[in-house]
Amino acid sequence: MWQLLIFVLALALRLVYLFQIRSVDPTFNFPIMDALYHHEWAVSIIQGGWLGKDAFFRAPLYPHMVALLYQVFGVNLLVPRLFQCVIGAINCVLTARIGAFLFKKKVGIIAGIIACLYPLFIYFDSELLIPTILIFLVLLAFYLMLRQSATSGSRLGWFSIGIVFGLAVITRPNILLFLVVLPFWLYRNLKKQIKPALIYGILGVALMIAPITIRNYIVSKEFVPIAWQGGTNFYIGNNEYSDGHTAIVPGTRKSWWGGFYDAKRMAEASTGRKLKNSEIDRYWMNKGFEWISREPVKAFTLFLKKTYLFFSGFEIPNNRNIYFFAHLTYLKFLLFNLPLFRFPFGLLFPLSLVGIFLFMRRYQTQWLSKKKRPHVWLILLYMGVYTFSFILFFVCARYRLPIIPFLIVFATFAILQSVGAIRKKKFKQQIAPLLLFMGTYVFFNADIFGEEKTNPALDYLTMGTTYKKMGRIDDAMRAYVKAIEANPNMAEGYYDIGNIYADRKDLAEARKWYLKAIEVDPNSAEAHNNLGNIYFETGAYDKALEHYQQAHLLEPNYESPLYHAGLVYKYVGDYARAESLWVQVLDINPNNELARRQIDRLHRNQ
Repeated sequence: MWQLLIFVLALALRLVYLFQIRSVDPTFNFPIMDALYHHEWAVSIIQGGWLGKDAFFRAPLYPHMVALLYQVFGVNLLVPRLFQCVIGAINCVLTARIGAFLFKKKVGIIAGIIACLYPLFIYFDSELLIPTILIFLVLLAFYLMLRQSATSGSRLGWFSIGIVFGLAVITRPNILLFLVVLPFWLYRNLKKQIKPALIYGILGVALMIAPITIRNYIVSKEFVPIAWQGGTNFYIGNNEYSDGHTAIVPGTRKSWWGGFYDAKRMAEASTGRKLKNSEIDRYWMNKGFEWISREPVKAFTLFLKKTYLFFSGFEIPNNRNIYFFAHLTYLKFLLFNLPLFRFPFGLLFPLSLVGIFLFMRRYQTQWLSKKKRPHVWLILLYMGVYTFSFILFFVCARYRLPIIPFLIVFATFAILQSVGAIRKKKFKQQIAPLLLFMGTYVFFNADIFGEEKTNPALDYLTMGTTYKKMGRIDDAMRAYVKAIEANPNMAEGYYDIGNIYADRKDLAEARKWYLKAIEVDPNSAEAHNNLGNIYFETGAYDKALEHYQQAHLLEPNYESPLYHAGLVYKYVGDYARAESLWVQVLDINPNNELARRQIDRLHRNQ
């Protein structure tokens, strides 16, 4: 009964949030960045076939799951979110079951309720992102393994565990690192089951990964076991300019596809030849290792910073400001980013450390004895390896979600143990846990690196851009004005307002806003490009070229100024120069159909 109550509570909270965010967030039906990528990938699977045409850049399970839902229910952005709300509720039940197994029933029930209320779970259960499904697979795999290891075991049981872990790997390949070290725990604690565990567990994992590897080879003639994104991500988190969390290759555009094509083009420009996907992956991986070997002190310092950021109370955004969008709903009562009060993770993590400490102290003479809770050590092993696998790359809030159910269990254990000790008046026993809690709380809630402040300007810009796509121009204008109020020194707000006036053919007003954007930020390539467009439309070709050239100098991978400069040269009759510029555009983005059409027209007219 208690499991059903946890499920119902969790599902109700998630559905309330889902329909609340649907009504206030314009990006709900116009997703951005990774969410948009997953949606477009799922749609392309339905329209272009399930086999695809190239090796996977990212692990494929989640987009294919979304595609399956679209295939059954139609392309509706609400459907996968509803599905994830159900899965998220199941995750709360699994958290409770695991907590009860590791410690006792009361720990499990309270941990399950905390998971129901945990705001980041609620938030991401309504996002078109991986965490909800990955958490489910991880929790299910551990739940099955805990049950299997507590009995004599069976071949089918270990095979099932292998399948679930294999699905987790093709959702997030970092899980592979844990599977590499898992046999050591199995050997130490389950010697009688080690042979069937390894044989059938590995078989289950292989059966999930092998079809992906074979498929990648069929479509690309390359050996890509799962995906070829790893090298790029490794370099993002290990280079001279890395801050440990910004997911952009230095020198590339900030847009998803812009960054993708730039990273590919830069690798090929450096090697002087066309590269296969796997070669691009190795190129960036090697670049990361080269920097580490060249700057070991800086690399280690960055590693320490990433470790701190991974465990800090601040929820590091990746695609958008979590606090801004969550606070449009009732989550504003559950999620805080205040000085020395970054709730909930800023409280959860110190409490979980206390729980781990109390567990170790209680069983300090039987740490690895299989008769004394070896399963807790299995969870600790997973959390350590999983965390390390991400700190090697870069960190953000959603990457740490798959360890949070276990942190909740340890935090609950800490609370109950401490309450029990206080009731028994064992105050001296609480000194060390209290000091540990206070020290880690202050440390992980402090803004040591100055990374934990948020400014809503970018989020208002996102909302404004989305409103504009929806045709709600007045709402877009209001959002851009709020962006400028939040950050008067950000050029984007000014030139976005200029774009609205340009669309209305009020070129004089548009020119005024573009000039203001350049005044605020002379290095704004977009503002120079858009001002060039105004001069182009008014026939001031020399001034247009001047600003197009400036935009290109500021951002060499920016397609628009090259394309429009080509139009200028076409209108003045310099067709050769126009074509050369459009060829450059296609070098930057092979999918730019405007440039391709212009070249085709030139050739037809010659």
